[in-house]
Amino acid sequence: MNSFTLTKLKKFFIRNFSFLIAILLIYHIVLALPQRLKILYSQSILIHKNLCILIGFILVFLCNTCYKKKPFIEQTVTSKDRTKVREYLKKYGYNSISYLALEKDKKYFFSKNVDGAVAYVVSSGVVVCAGDPICDEKDAFQLLSEFISYCKENELRICFCQISEKFMNEFNKLGFGFIKYGEEAMFDLQTYTTSGKKAAKIRQAINNANRLGIEVFEYKPLENKDVNIEREILEVSNEWLSFKKSGELSFMLGSISLDNPMDRRYFIAVDSNKKILGFVVFVPFLGGKGYYADVTRRRKDAPIGVMEKIVINAFNEMKNEGVRWGSLGVAPLANVRGNKQKMQIISLVLEFIYKNVNHFYGFKSLHQYKKKYGPTMWESRFLAYYPRIFTPKIAYSIIKVKNPSGLKGFLISQIRLIYNKS
Repeated sequence: MNSFTLTKLKKFFIRNFSFLIAILLIYHIVLALPQRLKILYSQSILIHKNLCILIGFILVFLCNTCYKKKPFIEQTVTSKDRTKVREYLKKYGYNSISYLALEKDKKYFFSKNVDGAVAYVVSSGVVVCAGDPICDEKDAFQLLSEFISYCKENELRICFCQISEKFMNEFNKLGFGFIKYGEEAMFDLQTYTTSGKKAAKIRQAINNANRLGIEVFEYKPLENKDVNIEREILEVSNEWLSFKKSGELSFMLGSISLDNPMDRRYFIAVDSNKKILGFVVFVPFLGGKGYYADVTRRRKDAPIGVMEKIVINAFNEMKNEGVRWGSLGVAPLANVRGNKQKMQIISLVLEFIYKNVNHFYGFKSLHQYKKKYGPTMWESRFLAYYPRIFTPKIAYSIIKVKNPSGLKGFLISQIRLIYNKS
């Protein structure tokens, strides 16, 4: 195959991506028929797996070869920059994941005319941003306008992940497109209670933890650093990563950061022998009027109720301090058709993934886990992308920044998972 033919093939895949996705959905349904009819299932699933492997590696090849462009030279982030962003977060950190702007993978764009910043990572020609712009609501249009100009100058597309509805008007005026990404479990701590039907399973879990003598305390490393506690926290984290389905994710998940806690809060569960069973790291939003359960990890053999007891104890302590909001984060792809936007092929694809590809990430189980706490409300979260066309390039970039091992590593791990389960 000569280079001209290969180039034409690549262009065909890119221009007809939505059509190819539709074909794949039909293909999945057709291959599922033998299973439903109990006819030749073993043969159909073998064909299904082999075709999935082939398709996966073709798409990875196309993404890696089609989207390379001249290197983008980013500015070096200084400690002064991070201090500046931290001050902005105290004033304007509305989104629950805004605090992730302080993670080491993030770069910053600062406005020249208003107080504000955008935290981002560049991947395959796309600037992927975490949460809302960090600024006053009245300055959002100006900050975003400057950011668009900066990205145009560098021939970069833009995608904001998990934005709230707070700035959607500004995004819309500037020509962004939207896709609903999922829903965030929010708790009004001043009124929230675990009584009633909605949180019955949480009460049962906590009662089990109480019977086993499990206790929860807040570890404050800035006040009283304990190397033994920190060693055990890292031990639990490593154990958790060893049995997690999808490996360690990044970009929209924070780090433990015991070496530099800043404003993080660490709540830990121990058994009667003071052995650490699990922990949750909370980060602030709304200027400390809200806290988000960012990092949640436990031992493989941790009893039922450990994580539930940590979360509820932390929420109760924060409530007593006058904190208004708690968040368990976004359930990705939950109710993606439950918004007013015009239905697009990509929304149908996301809904299909949520319902049928649960073994890759556990979208349904994550949603059900958050739901059993009985949140006060579910708030919609969106992807906002510029220009107003969602392309495979954007999808590839999001997967790439969230998976440190890269898309190849992600696909290989999922293929192995499918084979091991069969």
